Amino acid sequence: MSKKSKIYAYYIIETGEYGITDVWDECQNIVKGKKARYKSFKVESEALQWLENGAEYETSEKKVERLDSLILELDRKAVYFDAGTGRGNGVEVRITDFDGEPLLYKVLDKSKINDYGNYYLSKGRTNNFGELTGLYAALKYALKYDINKICGDSSLIIDYWSKGRYNKDGLEEDTVNLIKKVTLLRSEFEKKKGKIEKISGDVNPADLGFHK
Repeated sequence: MSKKSKIYAYYIIETGEYGITDVWDECQNIVKGKKARYKSFKVESEALQWLENGAEYETSEKKVERLDSLILELDRKAVYFDAGTGRGNGVEVRITDFDGEPLLYKVLDKSKINDYGNYYLSKGRTNNFGELTGLYAALKYALKYDINKICGDSSLIIDYWSKGRYNKDGLEEDTVNLIKKVTLLRSEFEKKKGKIEKISGDVNPADLGFHK
């Protein structure tokens, strides 16, 4: 499933049937006319977690408590990355500090940075390529400024591509080339005791607004 495509989890109360799909019409057809709970998510792991926890809707109070807890777990000294298409101008790449302050200008030519402190990829690029670009920039920054932790919310990029784990079938050559560059940088970063950590997109300081 695509990193930025919405993922829909559903639970049928009468039968106990549950599942995940990235097609809203499919989810709608499954729950239509039934007592069911369903919810959209950014990544599959969060959808699975919701189902495993009983597919309960979260009250506003509980959500605030959960987010506060997640925020407290964030590292103030880490660099954060994300990518997305929220402004409708193509895929946008962002790296920040804990306070959400843009950092790209420290590793990228300022002429390539937009008014928000971010970088727009060329037309046709995927969100996954944007996340990969974000990690590449974060690694460059971390190595340059001796930062020992990088955080993002893409399981695909953190757990697979940046570790050199990918299927080149269906991937463009420049995507594969960037995967190789990121893999090498990650190896260099980790040799210096650096860590890359997966966090919830709900509390990612670099988030482009898709959880608001």
